Amino acid sequence: MAVVLPPDLSTTFLIEFVLPLVIGFAVGFLIKKALTVGLIVAVVVSVLIILGFLAPGEVLKPLIGFLRSGSAEAEWVNRVAGYLPYTSVTFVVGLVIGLMKG
Repeated sequence: MAVVLPPDLSTTFLIEFVLPLVIGFAVGFLIKKALTVGLIVAVVVSVLIILGFLAPGEVLKPLIGFLRSGSAEAEWVNRVAGYLPYTSVTFVVGLVIGLMKG
């Protein structure tokens, strides 16, 4: 049977265990909130298009322009993702908890 905790609860172990958990929770929380806001914006824009206040072209042109300029955003996301400890099990656990409880 594998031992979960070390014989002594050293500060180094606690930092290595708790820090990825907290970071994972924060990332999961932010992802869930961003998806919620995105869904709300999509619903509002869809209702405005259905009611005739917006034309589909007024929404699609800026969206396509943003997607075409995605290389700068992709570089930023890759740089930020390089700092995340996503190989840690505690990060994944924190991410799942953040997504569920966020």
